[in-house]
Amino acid sequence: MRIFSTAPEGNEMAELENARYINLALRQIEENIEWLKTANKPVQAVMTHIDILVSLAKRFPVNANLLIKKEKVQEWKKVFNDWFERCGNKIPAKYREGIKTNSDELFIQLEQYGH
Repeated sequence: MRIFSTAPEGNEMAELENARYINLALRQIEENIEWLKTANKPVQAVMTHIDILVSLAKRFPVNANLLIKKEKVQEWKKVFNDWFERCGNKIPAKYREGIKTNSDELFIQLEQYGH
């Protein structure tokens, strides 16, 4: 087995392990998006998974660009915004604008990755 750097993923056995976590984040997003499509509750977990995916994408941009599909990101953004339109008034007013602002920023960051 070849070792090619001092990074945690700097050997043949570990170099693609980050893809497992990117794929896990993608699966979690898909599951949560399905729920969000019809949810009428003011809570959601999808933005946590997107935040994790953004963190992984920043650390491992090559695999992120290979695994993330831009059309899926646009679909997720639409589903989230539809949910927010439907349920935003149920979110306490003091958090509402911040939640929307944070989600918009995460989508902007995520839209930098993928194909």
